[in-house]
Amino acid sequence: MYKAIFRVDGSNEIGMGHIYSNINIAGRLKYFDFLFISKYDEGIDKIKEFGYKVEKIPEDSSLDEEIEFIKKTSERFNPGIIITEQVRNDYEEFCKKLSEINKSLVIDFFGRIEFYNDILINWDILPENQVYKKRNSSTTYLLGPKYVLLKENISYYHSLNKNISNEVKKILIVIGGTDVRNFTPRLIDALKEFNELELNVVIGSAYKNREEILESLKRSKLSYNLVENQNDLSKYMYNVDLAISAGGLSAFQLAAIGTPFLGISAAIWETKRLRKMQELGICKFIGGFENFKKEDLYESLKYLFDNKKEREKMSLNGKKLVDGKGIERVSKIIKEVVENGN
Repeated sequence: MYKAIFRVDGSNEIGMGHIYSNINIAGRLKYFDFLFISKYDEGIDKIKEFGYKVEKIPEDSSLDEEIEFIKKTSERFNPGIIITEQVRNDYEEFCKKLSEINKSLVIDFFGRIEFYNDILINWDILPENQVYKKRNSSTTYLLGPKYVLLKENISYYHSLNKNISNEVKKILIVIGGTDVRNFTPRLIDALKEFNELELNVVIGSAYKNREEILESLKRSKLSYNLVENQNDLSKYMYNVDLAISAGGLSAFQLAAIGTPFLGISAAIWETKRLRKMQELGICKFIGGFENFKKEDLYESLKYLFDNKKEREKMSLNGKKLVDGKGIERVSKIIKEVVENGN
């Protein structure tokens, strides 16, 4: 049996996307034994929920202390590869030191630094974020949305013929594994005038605003379903007419499934990503946490409600961008590196 270590974090403050994408990798790698190394309780709880072993690294660890922790863990566990996905200011130095411990796979989103690792994944859609200072001949570069790390069953929903209804009746609100910006209650309040809608509201395991969301739903008097602590949102995404989503993994899931959506950025880097998706005809961008206006949401919804052809185009364009097979491609390359030593 092969082994892999994942170094990844997730919490209410930083989000849970990194946790989910790495759990997606683990779910695809058959005949592997896994050990996760993580800092924060919310992320650790989610990893354990999937049945994986996890060791907690002190939250205040310095770079050198963290590398030493990983090194000792690696010597004990003896993995074939170490996989990491983080957003940190010292990522270039961290990844270089990681490459000196073991074979490694790095997931990056911003480019402009140099990597010495065996595999580099950057599944973003912005070309400027895929520019690196130097291309190393020993590194396998997997760039672009064909490598986005979605759940394995997304490719099944991608293969289905997504029906675009004449009328929009069901809407999904999915901000991600956390709702740090407290978007969900604000979105519900903005939707209350659409009294014939059925809302499907996702509440992730790291949400801290559940009670506020429930109060907003009661005030709205709209018909609603709560989608709580679900690790697979595929069927919910497929069965609605329209979604409102942040710009993380959820946006790529919706694109692959073919569900048109309104994009709202919960982080600075999501703004450019969603604007690019709008440019590609996949979503309508309605703003970010710093400038969200209810009026923009209302106008965008009215436009899409009245324009089935636009929703059909968005559905097709999303499926052109993402086919849901990224996890299959990546897992194959990981196995080759571990098995063949190259």
